[in-house]
This record gives sequence, C-alpha cells and structure tokens, in this order.
Amino acid sequence: MVNDPNPNQRVIPIFPLPVVQFPNAITPLQIFEPRYRKMLKDVMEKDKTFGIIYRPSADEDDLRLESDLVPLGSVGCTVEVAVVQELPDGRSNILCVGGARFRLLQYVEGEQYLQAEVDFFEDEPTFDDLSVETERAKKAFNRLLAANRKIKEDREAEDDETPDLPNDSQSLSFIVTAYLNIKSAEKQELLEMVDTSKRLRKVTEMIENLADEYEKRAIIHHIAKNNGHGGYLPDF
Repeated sequence: MVNDPNPNQRVIPIFPLPVVQFPNAITPLQIFEPRYRKMLKDVMEKDKTFGIIYRPSADEDDLRLESDLVPLGSVGCTVEVAVVQELPDGRSNILCVGGARFRLLQYVEGEQYLQAEVDFFEDEPTFDDLSVETERAKKAFNRLLAANRKIKEDREAEDDETPDLPNDSQSLSFIVTAYLNIKSAEKQELLEMVDTSKRLRKVTEMIENLADEYEKRAIIHHIAKNNGHGGYLPDF
C-alpha cells in the first residue's frame, strides 16, 4: 500500500532575501537577475506562489552557494504575486501578498533558481480569549503611527486615518510586526513562534516601547523646530 503524500509538504521556488516576510503582509520587489526572471515566469504560469526566506546580505566576495547561506530548517513564508509590472529592460516590479509559513526541509535540483521541499505549519491551537491583548496591540500601534506622523509633519494624514487592522489576534500579530523598524533577527524570532498569545504580547511590548520613544522624539522635534532646528525619524 502506497502512503499518501504529506499535504503539508511540497516543493516550491525559494527566493532568499534580506527581508523577513510575514503572512498577509504586502511586499514590493524588483526582479532583475536572469534566474529570478525565470522563476517569476514559471510561477506566473502555475500558482503565482514562491517562498521568501530571510538571508542576511552576503558580502560580494562570499562565493558560497545560496543554499549554504540558508541552512535547512530555516523558516520562511510564501507569497502570491498579485501585480506584475514589466519594464522595457526585462526587469519586473511585482507586488506580493504573504501566505503561509514553512520550514525548509531539503533543496531540490533542476532549476537555475533555488527550489526546496518545505513543510508548512501554523500556530498551535489556543482557546484563550485574546481580545484584551488584541485591543492593547491596536492602541499601541495607533499611538506609534500618530507619533511618527508628528515627527514627519505628515499633514496629509489626519489623526483618524489609521490602517485597517485585523481583529484576528494571529493575523494582527503578524501585520504589526511586519511594519516595525526592529532588527531582522527579532522579526525572524517572532515569525518562527507558534504561540499566538506569546507573540502578540511580545510584539505589543515592543510597540509600546517604540511609541514611548517616538512620542518623546516628537516633543523634542517640536521644541527644536521652534528654535529653528529640524528633526528626522526613519520610516518604520
């Protein structure tokens, strides 16, 4: 008797990038290398899906294969190509939407771009009521946005113009993390967590700390501006 294949495992194209991709997060990319042009062509003829997996930027003198730089067991996230803008020189601008998380099991040969067998996974089931934590995360995120706008003097964005955040605690924890200006290693750690409650609480604490910092910067920026000086806050 032949065993049925594991429905959580499949072979997908892999695009290593210095980016941590999250489910439901929108990511713009520019495709210019010939091998990834080929990958884009192939996925657009199929299910429009490939995997993004975090890889720190390699030094130009580093001649190791990408498969050596992204070890087996690494966690990434699939994306579906939503929009393709082809450029005259053969490059393409694409807009991708995050899908499902996966663990890299083994590389598969056969294409000039990376392919791998991956194992998809979800958060562990929970029956906890996370409504209070969810509202706390939303409130902190909106505080952060408001402080950021004050520093950037974004007059086009009104205070009530805030992004639509999901009510689902798992989705919310991913979306707000994707927007934070924190270290990639911290984002990767949050991506790999399988406890929704733990991830939501941890990212909420991060947002509250950032909001406190940005609000202080906004006050300093206002004072400095009145004295003829400016200020700057990087995007998060």
